[in-house]
Amino acid sequence: MNLNMSLHYSIIKIIKQTILEKKMNKNKLSIKEQVTHMKEVQGIKFCIVNENEAEEFLKNNNYYFRVKSYAKNYNKYDKGINKDKYVSLEFAYLKELSILDMHLRKYIIQITLDIEHFLKTQLLRDCSENNEEDGYSIVEDFLEKYPYIRENINSKNNRNSICRELIFKYSADFAIWNIVEVLSFGDFIKLYEIYYKKYPYKESIYKYLYSIKFLRNAAAHNSCLLNSLKNPYNTRIKLFKDINTYISKINGVNSDVRRRKMSNPIINDFVVMLYVFNNIVTSTSIKKNSMSTLKNIIDIRFTRHKEYFEKNQIIVSDYKFIKIIVDYFYYKSV
Repeated sequence: MNLNMSLHYSIIKIIKQTILEKKMNKNKLSIKEQVTHMKEVQGIKFCIVNENEAEEFLKNNNYYFRVKSYAKNYNKYDKGINKDKYVSLEFAYLKELSILDMHLRKYIIQITLDIEHFLKTQLLRDCSENNEEDGYSIVEDFLEKYPYIRENINSKNNRNSICRELIFKYSADFAIWNIVEVLSFGDFIKLYEIYYKKYPYKESIYKYLYSIKFLRNAAAHNSCLLNSLKNPYNTRIKLFKDINTYISKINGVNSDVRRRKMSNPIINDFVVMLYVFNNIVTSTSIKKNSMSTLKNIIDIRFTRHKEYFEKNQIIVSDYKFIKIIVDYFYYKSV
């Protein structure tokens, strides 16, 4: 093939890619066209999961823009004929990341429900043993500082709300022990914070709870978590000095690794969640069962196709860091 012919085919290929890109940006694509777009325009390969299998997965299990979001963890060629295409990225890798993300979200929802329960248990126990607090004045302080929360509560007072009877009975004179039953997790955190700022405890953990709220909301709203492992991250976070000091004592975590990994908002919030769980949950059996579940997810499910990710140093190093943290809290629970 002479130079002119080669150039001719290269130009045709570029034109086809441009047409596909414009179509993807403006028009609805069929499942088959989505797979074609991934292959022809983005350079995603279908050697492990073939194109027909990918189409079935996108029809019945997940959807294009969600699966494609995990490609942010991979590099693109920055020059040459493959410029802007992904480097050695298989559709199978994206599929597996989407499945692992699902397992992680389910676990986060369960563990944060346990955290919420034990936070309420702690708060009500401390209030009941506090001779300076009658359980009503703290609620007055709370609703005075956040008047919109009463509107949030009243919005639940309808025939379809499971809180309706409770709200109808107590809304005129809420005490701390009944208002906690009708608050969202985010609003409960504000009550928890007000109480422990007014009556300081030996180790107040309210400052960590907004990280847990973010993670729980992301999981509950089915948001992707494992699509943001690569820097730059979407948000910048303020690291908790005391938690960094705490995990610095864990074997296998040096200061450079800790600094880099904890700058990732998802990893940071996940570690904070485990720290709070370990400190707030008083039931030995719940601790053991929850951490055993997590260890199985990390050790067994996350490594089922470990060969997919062995060349992605970001994913490998993130996994190693999280495994060290999970192992540490697991062995504290057994």
